[in-house]
Amino acid sequence: MDRREPEEQHRVLRSVKYGINGAVLAGLAAAPLVWTSVDKSVQLVVDGRSVAIHTTATSVGGALRGSGYRVSAHDLVAPSLGSSVRSGSRIVLRRGRLLHLTVDGQHTDVWTTAPTVAQALAELGYGRTAAVSVSRSRRLPLSPTDIAIRTPQLVTVVHDGRTEQVTTTDATVGELLDDLQVPVAAADRVSPAPNSALTPGATVRVQRVANHLVNSLVAMPYPTRKLRDSELYSGTSRVVHPGRAGKVRVTYSIVYVDGKPVARTKIRTVTLTKPSARVLAIGTKRIVNVGGVADSGTTRSSRSSVASAPSAPTPSAGSAKAIARRLLAERGWGSDQYDCLVTLWNHESGWRVHAANPSGAYGIPQALPGSKMASAGPDWQNDAETQIRWGLGYIKSRYGTPCGAWSTWQAQGGWY
Repeated sequence: MDRREPEEQHRVLRSVKYGINGAVLAGLAAAPLVWTSVDKSVQLVVDGRSVAIHTTATSVGGALRGSGYRVSAHDLVAPSLGSSVRSGSRIVLRRGRLLHLTVDGQHTDVWTTAPTVAQALAELGYGRTAAVSVSRSRRLPLSPTDIAIRTPQLVTVVHDGRTEQVTTTDATVGELLDDLQVPVAAADRVSPAPNSALTPGATVRVQRVANHLVNSLVAMPYPTRKLRDSELYSGTSRVVHPGRAGKVRVTYSIVYVDGKPVARTKIRTVTLTKPSARVLAIGTKRIVNVGGVADSGTTRSSRSSVASAPSAPTPSAGSAKAIARRLLAERGWGSDQYDCLVTLWNHESGWRVHAANPSGAYGIPQALPGSKMASAGPDWQNDAETQIRWGLGYIKSRYGTPCGAWSTWQAQGGWY
């Protein structure tokens, strides 16, 4: 056997040993280089907050998933999800937040990636002057957030005789009046109502309402009692008792709005003085014509309102009234004025042309003195139309209408 054969085998085995050791050493030397290419240090900024992470992901999306973040359609990511990731990369994630906004009473939903209320409002264009229902410094949660926003609006306020325009973010009329320090009493009227929402351009009106009790003295008309008197000639009368009006105190509750009365309610009535009846004697004695001249006898007293002493044939009362109706129509007076005139001159003269009174009053209208009627015609002593024309002119100038004259006659106790 050749002695070189064992030596050759030994040399081969030694070469294999050295080769295996070299391979192991080479693998150990290369291992740090392979790990370095897989594990990466990345800066992750989520909603403004930065954190360092290690990832073996090759893309932004993989790095985020590996860190437990699921990206939705409302989130913002930079760089994009498909971008490569290497050590030292910076990934920014801004997650979406749903806002339930109520702006000046109008509702809308908005998504934002702003982390705080202040940043979200700034991005949406609502400045510092807008009123917000939540704190501007509050961080927005990932769950939906309700926010009420009131933008400044110009409104007009009318109160206590003043009108002013103000800019406000108050939500209701009541809040605005409180801010302006305009007091509102329980009885005052506010339009729109205090709980109404303020709208741009609205006019808020405050009306002051007051209620006062007011006393008023009112005359109580007196009644008239008529007595038949056989010593007075028919168509004449005499006041036995002039009568006296009573006095009543009436209490009213009056409602004033801004100082002006708008309603009145009678509360109570108290009689202070009772009225005293007027007593009127009505003549029933018939006139007897003797030789064409009416015999009227003698007057009972100077208090008799009418006594007859005709010196010529007397026109009938019916014909005199017919003349009066025609003359009234010429003046535009109707049947109501005619009725007042008939009643008035029934009491004064019984519509007799020659009716005379010891006081000097004469004729149908009892002119005092009778000669006044000469202004209406020279035949004033005997002509019914002349007397009536004068009487209507007198009534027109003094009382306006026959009914006005009759009311005065009643009030004054039997003269006008």
